[in-house]
Amino acid sequence: MIDRLYLKNLKCFDELTLPLAPLTLLTGFNAAGKSTTTQGLLLLAQALRQGTRGPKLPLNGPLVRLGTPGDVLGQVGGSQLTLGIGSEEADIKWTLGPGEDRIGHTLSLENIKWTSESESGEYSDDGTIHTTGLLVPHQTTTSVITLINRLANCIFISAVRAGATDVFPSPDTPNPLWGDAGIMGEYAAWWFTEKLDEEIAELRRHPSEPAPSLRRQFNAWAGELFPGVEANAQRIAGTSLVRLEFRSHEADAWRRPANIGYGITYAFPILVAGLLAKPGQILVIDSPEAHLHPMGQSKMGEFLANLAHSGVQVIVETHSDHVLNGVRLAILNKNPPPEQAAVYFFNRRPNTSEDPAHVVAIHISSNGNLSEWPGGFFDQSEKDLAALAGWTIDFSGQG
Repeated sequence: MIDRLYLKNLKCFDELTLPLAPLTLLTGFNAAGKSTTTQGLLLLAQALRQGTRGPKLPLNGPLVRLGTPGDVLGQVGGSQLTLGIGSEEADIKWTLGPGEDRIGHTLSLENIKWTSESESGEYSDDGTIHTTGLLVPHQTTTSVITLINRLANCIFISAVRAGATDVFPSPDTPNPLWGDAGIMGEYAAWWFTEKLDEEIAELRRHPSEPAPSLRRQFNAWAGELFPGVEANAQRIAGTSLVRLEFRSHEADAWRRPANIGYGITYAFPILVAGLLAKPGQILVIDSPEAHLHPMGQSKMGEFLANLAHSGVQVIVETHSDHVLNGVRLAILNKNPPPEQAAVYFFNRRPNTSEDPAHVVAIHISSNGNLSEWPGGFFDQSEKDLAALAGWTIDFSGQG
């Protein structure tokens, strides 16, 4: 598992070391740094997955499109940024700069530094970096290589998904990354039809469904979000396309996604990718609550908590108190235990020492309680109800 993420001089962050858990929720104000946090991770994963060699790191690719060096270098200035990850066994940091052209679309790799339980090393802008790029020499300890491989195998599902289309594509590569549903969820239907009989890990199975197959487990978990719903997918003969269908009851006819609604089509790739993910694989999801009823959002939170408990590392950006509450309910039921979850609230970037901290860690206890409730942290319903009732209540988050 990746235990921590390090960002220095990336967009709104001067410097941030963020501890990561098996399940990490990023919440808070818009434009406060939640997406920047995941972009730091995804930028590295993107370069590793593309097999980038040499000293240039592309800023735009299949996982993230960040523009130019001027768009990503920190808001307080500085000609370099550093991205890093760590685990119990190893740390690795990459320092990057704009190179000769700040308006290009790459960053120049200037330094790699790593440590492990048995060695440490560093390479600056020399022949080694020109040969290996983000990778470190093969003689490096297994723990460093394992850390890099976990990052490279990261799956990302964005807030914008393929939606209620009739047919979906197959992956372009002959050996796609296992369980990668695509940034828009566009490959989830292909994975579903290819792995209908795949046996799902025991800890990930729905408690009411004894059959271990992907089809049966998907239907059981989807039924929590949309009671009675089932999915079916099949290849279209003579094409590389897959047709996806749903029904709301086993006695109903199969229907096109457009006739079922956006909720199930937006949840579909999350359920498929989550059920198929290998232990140790990282799943990054932006807005899992999109188009879901509040009940479905809460059940999605429980599903994501279940994934983390089964060995998948889940990093979620969310604006949903229902998703958070679903996670709290899962922890109350010890699935997972509280130490396997982390919640961070992102305030607007502080301008003075009197402003709230940029990132606030909020702990969930074994009974589902939260350690604190800062101002702006899922308190808008209470504020609105108080205003409607004519109450005067202090929502500053100081008490």
